[in-house]
Amino acid sequence: MHYVNAMVAVALLALALLHLDEATLALMFASGAILAAIAFKHWLSTWMVRILAFGAAAALFVYFAQFFILAPTLQPDWYRHSDGSHALELLIAGFAMIPVLSEYSCRMKASGECERGRREFQERKSILSSLRRPQTSRPVS
Repeated sequence: MHYVNAMVAVALLALALLHLDEATLALMFASGAILAAIAFKHWLSTWMVRILAFGAAAALFVYFAQFFILAPTLQPDWYRHSDGSHALELLIAGFAMIPVLSEYSCRMKASGECERGRREFQERKSILSSLRRPQTSRPVS
């Protein structure tokens, strides 16, 4: 999940840099990048995680709201034209915030289920090691 959040942070930061001429749009993408980057920090208080989860949900809502405000003006094949690039960026940004929100909501679960699941996943054996035949002793006749 760290790699996904890192890619989201980099992609949203790139979108913010692309739209430096439009301050509100750049700020919107930069705030999503910051929320995705903060997801790397493990030692956040419960209240801070709740605030960040609310912020990630708000960013997701804003991205999709902006897309749906723009949607009635789009042509049927909007994704093929350069005019639809702004709508496509908003749509991608909205979907990209889902793993960020998932990370924060996972951390809000009681009893540390999220961290325990990560440790268990890392401790699993690789697929190739599970395909090996078990070494059992056979009786010699």
